[in-house]
Amino acid sequence: MNITFIRTFIVSGMMLAPLLAAAQGAFENTIGTVSAGLNTVIVFLFLVATVIFLWGVVRYISAGGDEEKTKEARQMIIWGIIFLAVMVAVWGFVNIVLDFIFGAEDPFEVPGPGGVPQQQ
Repeated sequence: MNITFIRTFIVSGMMLAPLLAAAQGAFENTIGTVSAGLNTVIVFLFLVATVIFLWGVVRYISAGGDEEKTKEARQMIIWGIIFLAVMVAVWGFVNIVLDFIFGAEDPFEVPGPGGVPQQQ
């Protein structure tokens, strides 16, 4: 290797070091933005799975004994249940991984008795 190249590489690295330190705050902001966006997407996917399941139930009830419509409605119900089960399983797996890696007791806020409005 050329000694000029090595010197240039070392000087460039020393000049970029402060930028790397400043990038930590930007990285945390980016992670926060991505996390908020994914939380919105996850809620939307749960909503879609629930709507698919409920629409299958409505189609099953309104089938009126027609074998073909009943079969289609049953398939929608099954796919809705599978979609919900996969979403819950992935959510649980992510919680386990976050607990294992970061040692977080409760990485996601799940509303408890105090978070739900109560009638007095």
